[in-house]
Amino acid sequence: MNRRKALVCLCGIGLASLTRGALAKVNLSAIPMKSHETAMRAAIAMAAQNTAYPFGAVITNASSGAILAKGVNKTFENPLLHGEISCINNYVSQYGNKNWADVVLYTTGEPCPMCMSALIWARIGGVVYGSSIASLKKAGIDIFTFTAKEINQGSNFSQTQLLGGILETECNALFMNRKRT
Repeated sequence: MNRRKALVCLCGIGLASLTRGALAKVNLSAIPMKSHETAMRAAIAMAAQNTAYPFGAVITNASSGAILAKGVNKTFENPLLHGEISCINNYVSQYGNKNWADVVLYTTGEPCPMCMSALIWARIGGVVYGSSIASLKKAGIDIFTFTAKEINQGSNFSQTQLLGGILETECNALFMNRKRT
């Protein structure tokens, strides 16, 4: 291998390592549990607006905990409007498509592949959920079995921080006791 090819190879490896594990500025473990629970309660309150599919979400400022946007599953209007997507749209309409690394999305159910992919593309600071994919399936929700972690690991350009099981009992109750259609 000549020096030029070696340099190109090393630069490629260096660039790949810079982008592969790129983490957002947010450190979910540094946020107090009480703050996670407060935000999840707000997501649960949003979920109450859809008793059949209680996927509620809020986006918070990671530093202050202030709620910046809210969303609830509206797939009865549009099949793409999962709670997370609805929340993302509300955030963008208020703040524009910026500052994603400084915010955290809280959702009552673990994001599906579509929602998790959108959150990765946005390069959101973190995602916190209540009920796991396994719990959602037990509640009779038709959902892909890919976990948010698996989708996240499939990204070679961004790794969104994940935290699951926040107020899991309350979130599981939403799905288990939902109005069946």
